Amino acid sequence: MVLKWAEMARPIVCLAPMDGITDSAFRQLVRRFNRDVVLFSEFTSADGFLRSEKVRSRLSFTAEEHPYFVQLFGNNAAAFAEASRALEQEGVAGIDINMGCPARKIVASQHGSGLMRDVNQACRMVEAVASACSLEVSVKTRLGWRDSSVLAPFTRSLVSAGASLITIHGRTYDQGFKGKADWAPIRDLKRELSVPVLGNGDVVSLEDGRSRLGGLDGFMIGRAAIGNPWVFCNDEGERQPSLNERVRVIRTHYQLMAQQKNRWQALREFRKHLAGYLNGISHIKATRTALMTAPDEGCFLHLLDALEERAYPIAQAG
Repeated sequence: MVLKWAEMARPIVCLAPMDGITDSAFRQLVRRFNRDVVLFSEFTSADGFLRSEKVRSRLSFTAEEHPYFVQLFGNNAAAFAEASRALEQEGVAGIDINMGCPARKIVASQHGSGLMRDVNQACRMVEAVASACSLEVSVKTRLGWRDSSVLAPFTRSLVSAGASLITIHGRTYDQGFKGKADWAPIRDLKRELSVPVLGNGDVVSLEDGRSRLGGLDGFMIGRAAIGNPWVFCNDEGERQPSLNERVRVIRTHYQLMAQQKNRWQALREFRKHLAGYLNGISHIKATRTALMTAPDEGCFLHLLDALEERAYPIAQAG
């Protein structure tokens, strides 16, 4: 599925790639809330994709998930090229190269944000994918290492190497996820590049994302979507779900995950989403703890039934 970023309707709205979060189950769920959102895979090692069936299975997808982009990390250009050719055959819409992850073990291997310190190697990664397949290549990175002084020349080099879209998280490597995302340098960058530019960082709603654009081509929503797929609803009235609606979606999401993983793995991994789903429901401290520590599926589903029957109030945003 060859998809051109330049031809997409604006603003482009994306589910940001998140390790341990944006698996096929969650992508399918988000698609049911908004058919136009661009979906990204989990953050996945290019080397791991080639070596491990378990890693390859992370990138499995269904037809309803399109447009679906895979995000790879690493610094082995040959591995990126081989993985990209294989993923093109599998029918993904495009390849995104992670140059923004600030995790120490990732950066220490010159992956993720580490590539911001070596523009030549970063460009080799882009060139390897662009020459290996017909898919468009995008890059997700940060404002810079300590500041945004080299953001424009760095990303211009990536575009020259073949990148067809750039996404900028509005924090530096030094910031990690602390402080507030700064979108001003991202908007300034848009005037420097010939390709679409997306912003990322702290977006909490579709309206919030649109208000930050200032000429950008679109935005990603990341952490605000965890346990909250309603964030992608176009109808504002649908973004304050009732307790019954929350429980219904929790069940649906869990069952989608359980179809792809063994039940214990699904239950354990679902806890990453569950805290978000339960946010704002009053007077359920004990029930929340019980749900988060449920020892098996039967207990978990029984607790959901009990939660629904008690109809706890939900705190309203704002």
